[in-house]
Formats: sequence, C-alpha cells, structure tokens
Amino acid sequence: MEKLVEIRDLVVRFRTDEGIVSAVNGISYDINVGETLGIVGESGCGKSVSSNALMRILPENGWIESGSILYHSQKGTFDVARLSPRDKRLELLHGKEIAMIFQEPMTSFCPVYTIGNQIMEAIRLHTDIPKSEQKGYAVELLRKVRIAKPEQRVDEYPYQLSGGMRQRAMIAMALASHPRLLIADEPTTSLDVTVQAQILNLMKDLQQEYGMSIMMINHNFGVIAETTDKVAVMYLGRIVEMADTAELLQNPLHPYTSDLFRSIPQVTDARGKKLEYIHGNVPDAYSIPAGCPYHPRCSRAQKGLCDRVMPQPREAAPGHTVSCHLL
Repeated sequence: MEKLVEIRDLVVRFRTDEGIVSAVNGISYDINVGETLGIVGESGCGKSVSSNALMRILPENGWIESGSILYHSQKGTFDVARLSPRDKRLELLHGKEIAMIFQEPMTSFCPVYTIGNQIMEAIRLHTDIPKSEQKGYAVELLRKVRIAKPEQRVDEYPYQLSGGMRQRAMIAMALASHPRLLIADEPTTSLDVTVQAQILNLMKDLQQEYGMSIMMINHNFGVIAETTDKVAVMYLGRIVEMADTAELLQNPLHPYTSDLFRSIPQVTDARGKKLEYIHGNVPDAYSIPAGCPYHPRCSRAQKGLCDRVMPQPREAAPGHTVSCHLL
C-alpha cells in the first residue's frame, strides 16, 4: 500500500520545573493512504503527544529529541521533525494536509464567534473558494455531517448546539480543505453511546467519500475494534504491540494488551461478578522503571529479566510485533 506517514524512532521530551520528561520513547509506525490506524492505551501513555508531534503543535516546553516523521505530501516527501518553525511546509500541514478533531469541541470552538464564522475561517485559510461562496460551502459542510437545519445552525454559537452537534461541526471544520489525514483524538469520549455510534459511522462514510487516512486515538477498545484497520498499543511512551485489528483482537500477546481486554466489561458476565481491572497505575514519567516499563504491574513478569532488560520489538507473526520477553 502507498504510505502517507512513516514515523521512525520518535522521541519527544518536555522541560518542566521538576526536570526533563520523556513522553514518547522511540515509537515507529506507518499510516497508509486510506487506512485507519488506532492508537490505544491508558491516559498518560503518550497517545496525544505523538499526534501533536506529527503536526508540530507541541507546547513551548516540548521538543522532538530524535527520530523522523516522513510525510509524503502531493508536493513531495519531507521530514516534519526537521522543519524549522517558520517553514512554509508547516502551513501546508496545519489544516490543509492534516486536520485534527479534538476531544472536547466546546473548548476548541471560540464562544464569541458563530459556528459558521469559524468554519469559514478554515475555508478562507486553506481553500481558494471565493468569499461570496464561503458561507454556502460552510452550510454544505454542515449538511454533509448531517446537522439538521444547517442554514440556521451556521449562524448559531457553540453554546447553542448539543455536544453531538458541536462534534459534528468540528468534523465539518476539519473537512473544509479535504485533508489527506484526519487525526481524531478521542472524538467521542464526552458523548453518549448512541451519539458515539452516529459520529463513528459518519467518520467512516466521510473517509470513503474523501479517501483520507485516519489516526484514531482512543482508550476504548470497542471503538478501536469497530473503526480501525490496524492498532498500536502504547504504554508509557512506547508501542508495546502492533498488529492488524482482527489479529490483535484474536491473539493479543503482550500482557498489557491482554490485561486491557480483560478489564472490558462483557454483557455475558455473570450477575454480581466483580469487574476486572489492571492493578496499580501508570508510573510517573519522571521515574520510568528500569527494564520493561510494564513489569511493576505485570502478573507474568520474570524477576531478574523484566525488571532489568528492556525488551525489543519482535515479529511474532507477519505484521504482528510485540515487545515482551515472554516471547
């Protein structure tokens, strides 16, 4: 398949009052054209930081320490990690080639401008559509994401829309320039289950229509299973397992992946059965454990090995890589 993004050995760090934090520690993955990649893991594992590094929207105290982010644009291939902040190619990335849907649209939309004004700003910045036609295009985008009465909604403010409608409007703004890659950072977390399903189905339909790739960041394996082609499981800034979605669901090999599956409530569970959970918490990024970062919580850890030696990625099956000594 044709590759759109190739990330190799990416390391992202932050400077804080307490010291240097390594948020992403040498991850590698590809995103193919028209493919959906899922990134899953607990909060604090580096999922969002890796996507922000891809778009080069890290905060001032963050930087890419090493590694490469090769982006195959229609105007040539370049390494996003090596671009200077004033490079014109970053303008090509931000909104034109890559768009992002954030977790909470209410904090992403400006409350003092109408939905239409904010969508038209994206249209003005990233397309050649004449000013006289921009509002009509904004209405058409709202209609495409299935917002009822788009001619009325385009002049309303974010607080006048429900959570599901705001998320649809966020998708409409992201699609204004027909991006080649859409990064969805937990886009359905704050929505109820029925609206979640509608949003996910909408994204599938729009992906087929526009032929775009999607990076789906989520902590919900149910969402990942329904929407992705392949999955990367992240823990403490590292990818511990990666495989095609069907392969991973049928044959999870890393203890962390197995524990995540085990902690998902099942409708077939016996009444009164206690919910399974992963013992302990994600370690502090200031003091990453020696050896395998998951060994303090792993019930299968081998003393003298897992707590001392960092496991390297191994291919357990074609396209299925795992970083674990148990293999």
